[in-house]
Amino acid sequence: MVPEELRERFDLVSWDPRGVAESTPVHCLTDDRKEAQIEGDLSPDDKAEWDRVISDQQEFLEGCEHENPSLIEHMSTADVAGDLDEIREALGDEKLNYVGFSYGTAIGATYATMFPRNLRAMVLDGSVSPTATNLEQTTAQAEGFERTYLSFVATCDADPGCALSGGTAAAVDAIRSNLDAEPLMVDTDSGNRELTRDLFDIGLATGLYDTSVWGTLARAIDDIEGDGAELILSLADRQLGRNPDGTWDNSADAQTMVSCADAKERPTVDEAIAQTETVAGAAPTFGEVLKTGPLGCIDWPMAANPVPDWAAPDAPPILVVGTVGDPATPYEWSEQMSKALEGSVLLTYEGDGHTAFMRGGPCIDDAVVAYLVDLELPAPGTSCPATEAAGGSGLDDLREQLIDELSAAGLPAPVAECIAERLEADLGTSGLEDLLLGGDTDELTQKVTEITLACMDDG
Repeated sequence: MVPEELRERFDLVSWDPRGVAESTPVHCLTDDRKEAQIEGDLSPDDKAEWDRVISDQQEFLEGCEHENPSLIEHMSTADVAGDLDEIREALGDEKLNYVGFSYGTAIGATYATMFPRNLRAMVLDGSVSPTATNLEQTTAQAEGFERTYLSFVATCDADPGCALSGGTAAAVDAIRSNLDAEPLMVDTDSGNRELTRDLFDIGLATGLYDTSVWGTLARAIDDIEGDGAELILSLADRQLGRNPDGTWDNSADAQTMVSCADAKERPTVDEAIAQTETVAGAAPTFGEVLKTGPLGCIDWPMAANPVPDWAAPDAPPILVVGTVGDPATPYEWSEQMSKALEGSVLLTYEGDGHTAFMRGGPCIDDAVVAYLVDLELPAPGTSCPATEAAGGSGLDDLREQLIDELSAAGLPAPVAECIAERLEADLGTSGLEDLLLGGDTDELTQKVTEITLACMDDG
């Protein structure tokens, strides 16, 4: 997926930020406790449910403090930016070339503020807000998911090939109402589980990140009494950090520790509960499941190395990329980021989905590549049209993505096409969708390896 010009010009280096995966991973709860917490009501509306949410939050904080005593005050994005500069130095690079997506834009903006003279080029795609409070951030995200959901509804209703065409919102409303009254039991690879309204909402929100899966998302909603429920659960699991076998990664632990280290405010329980109503009222579909966000950092210790206000007057010009229909990092945050980083240029993608580079079409990709390779910035105010939204199938887009990724990995195009075709023939449409969107990574790797060998033997 990375454009060929970038692969030829640069060595591509990534890393696990501190606390994540292989970089001294932080852990706050056992897998069993994480499972128990998501089985509760995530959108409380009575005293007993609120007491449980507050107790769960306190349990999480105590676990983070007990299990990670040396890192609890050293997980700020300023700490991560310092790590990044050490990586630059270890690689022997005089200047850093950097592309950051979503939270990666916070790392980039902090780096540009702290080490402006060590930077050659920086792309920030899908920016977080440089100024939003926890309440403002949660509210804006709820509104962002709501806007993108309405775009999904309009796209599906207008497409005769979409499984929910003409009745998308009604179908979603009916499912949410039914699940609120009685969760649906789902047989999964890790055992029988309940699909609650909250988990449905999280799965729906996750499916909005990428327009190429909208057709698949619609089919899953339409088949909620069948295989669709398992796919919705797998999308929710992807967002929460739950693996197909029932184990959990540490993404939620690390994300919360970083977010709270960076947050400047520490509301009381009563103040946070009062704020939740603002979030709930901001978005009729997603406000409820996101409304407990303001409780996340209650009693959290302050960071030893707090994030500085973002401003990089001594850095070279930075390219900020914003997507008008971004559900997770709303477009106005990219506008704010561009304003905060003096001399930067904002490149706008007029489509939907989370981030734009390598998914928003040639207009976006060509501009980013020209900047990274030749330091040629697009003209201020440049806007790129949306690529064609996912239609009724969605599978064609997933198949093309798989072919592109296999080709980018060095496989000849005929072999990549052979692998995609045989995967679909072997697994069927729904099986291929499940495996690509939310399936077991090891299973996918094994399956692709077997089919790759067969395709190469066939020439």
